[in-house]
Amino acid sequence: MINYIEKGYALHQAIRAAGHWLHEENGVWISSNDEAVQAIIDSFDAAAGARAAKVAAIDAHAAKLRNKVVAGISPAEMSSWPLKVKEAIAYLADASADTPMLTMEAQARQITVLELAQRVKANSDQLAMLEAVIAGNAGRHRDAVAALTDWQAVSAYDFSTGWPEI
Repeated sequence: MINYIEKGYALHQAIRAAGHWLHEENGVWISSNDEAVQAIIDSFDAAAGARAAKVAAIDAHAAKLRNKVVAGISPAEMSSWPLKVKEAIAYLADASADTPMLTMEAQARQITVLELAQRVKANSDQLAMLEAVIAGNAGRHRDAVAALTDWQAVSAYDFSTGWPEI
């Protein structure tokens, strides 16, 4: 006879993955192998699976926000950002710094290297702040989920708070 303990849908997936079945008939739980299925029920950590699913959802939300920030920007342009930021920081610290990339772009834009360095640095700062808020919220929510031990609490955890508007 099965002593069924509700642990969510993932428990039934684990039972099927082990090659067994379990269903309820007239209030009695029937299985393909009571001893094996009961062992799965007793040892199943429903919270672990729920935590993994919730963390995956949190990470997917953070990725969605990050992707929204860079939507429409080509990977080629994004790959130039670290070089531009490095040159901008160097130039803003010392106007005699070597800035081949910024110099060529400033000439093409018909602005000064100083103007471009200031824009690049401001954009970099804004992006860094946005990333810090996204990463911080994702980490806060993952930490909160990691502290939960009950699968129902994990499943009910709402991670919609604290994210930046993008």
